[in-house]
This record gives sequence, C-alpha cells and structure tokens, in this order.
Amino acid sequence: MSNSIKAYFGLLLVVVIGWLWVRAPDIANFGRETRWAGLVGITLLYLGSHVLRMIRLVLLTLDQRDKAFSLTVAHTLTAFPSSFLPFKLGEVLRLAAFFHVFEQRQKALAVWLAERFGDMVVISMFILGLYLFDIPVVPSMRTVLVLFVLASGLSFLGFFAVAKIFVYLNRHLVLTSHTPRGLAVLRVSQVLRRLEVAIYKSVEGRISGFLLLSVLIWAIEILALSLFINQLEIGNPDLAALFYSGLLASLPGGGGSSNAFGLYQSLGLVALTLVFLLVVSLSARFKLLRT
Repeated sequence: MSNSIKAYFGLLLVVVIGWLWVRAPDIANFGRETRWAGLVGITLLYLGSHVLRMIRLVLLTLDQRDKAFSLTVAHTLTAFPSSFLPFKLGEVLRLAAFFHVFEQRQKALAVWLAERFGDMVVISMFILGLYLFDIPVVPSMRTVLVLFVLASGLSFLGFFAVAKIFVYLNRHLVLTSHTPRGLAVLRVSQVLRRLEVAIYKSVEGRISGFLLLSVLIWAIEILALSLFINQLEIGNPDLAALFYSGLLASLPGGGGSSNAFGLYQSLGLVALTLVFLLVVSLSARFKLLRT
C-alpha cells in the first residue's frame, strides 16, 4: 500500500470521525422525532443501491477482472465524501480514484462515462414515465425535467456523433493536412476515438445487464428517498406520488426533503466506509504476512 493511499485512508477516517462529532446532535434530534426501525430499514435499502453500483462496476471491468476489487474499494471509499462535497466535486474525487486503479486513464474515464451515461438514460426514462402515466408535475420542476432530458440526450448523442465524425476527419487530415494545427486536431480525434472504443469494450455484450442494474440502482435509491419522505409526512400518499417525490428530490433543486435524507445517506455511507476500510486494511495485512 503506497504512502498516498495510507494518507488518504487516514484523512478519510478523520473526516468520518469529525462528521459524526459535528452531526451527532442532528442525528439524535431527528431520531427522537421518527421511528428508528423504519430509518434503519430505509438506510439498508439505500445501501442496497450501492451494492448494485459495485456489481455494475464489476460488470464494466470484466475485460480487466483483476481491477474489479480495487474498483469497488475506490467506489466505497469515495462515496461518503461525495455525499457532502459541493458542486459535484465528489465526482472529481471518484474519477481520480478510478485513475489510480487503472494504468490506462482512458479505461478509467470510459468506466466513469459509461456509469454516467447509464444514469442519464435511466433517469430520463423515469422522467418520461411521469408524462406517459400522466402524473402531475409541479410547474417549478417542469423546466428542470425538460432540461435534464434534453441535456442527457444531446450529450449522449453528441459524444458518439463527434467520435464518428472524427473517423472521417482523420482520413482527410492524414491525406491532406500537414500543418501543426491539423496534427493537433488529428491527435485530439485519435484520443476521442480510443475513448469511444474503450467505452464500447466496457459494455460489449453486457448492455442489457448494465441497463438492468442501472434501472434497479435508481429504482431502489428513489424508493428509499420516497419512503423517507413518507415517514416525514402525515397521510398515506399513493405509490406513484411517493416515487414522483423521490425522483424530484434526487434531482438538482429538488426540495428540502432530500436535505434531511442526505443526513441518513451519509450515515449509511459512514458505515460502508468503515467496513471497507477494515476490509482493505486486513487484506493489506494478510498480503504482507504471506510475503
């Protein structure tokens, strides 16, 4: 285990202890107002989505099976910081962890992008399902939903469209252009082409399983958030309304209920982090003893 990894583990442990110390009053106060049994069940349900995320990562690395365990460790040990870091900085941390796992950064970026594409496709399907089943949408959220679907579709199609265009551009540049600018464009196009191939290899023959896992991940995560919202509210809203509330709360600007749920998301991820810190430490110690 390298010194940088040991330093990160130590820093992560300090962050976990500090977070528990700071949020202990909030956890205690909220626990007195709700049923702990229900909260534990919801937290376990939410952690189930992370187990599926780990399985999805293993699926994406079947072409490099020796990286599967390291990749799941990278996921679990960046999940807790990602739950409270602002401006999606958690995704930057997660991507940096993937870079550390793979020797080739293109493979790490391909796995990360494949995950993001899968998430965008599934959430867009859920949003379109709201309109398909005529579930009323809050006017203030309509713009968010439409923009999310449009951005997801354009980014997904745009990436592969640009990669395909660069195939023909490469041929043109190789045959006709010998200027520094042309060579720079050629290098960029080759990088994008290799990235496209790496993404394709990550999902080749596994698209149906990949999409199924993505659907289950988000269905379980939104269901957990929906049940949490139901715990806070009086009355018995129907399942469609609960799922709709959970979907909206999981999107940017979705509402205050997600803030309260974030406390218990982080609490569950603290437990997951501590378990994997122990597993990794024991694994490293076992390897040291064997050598």
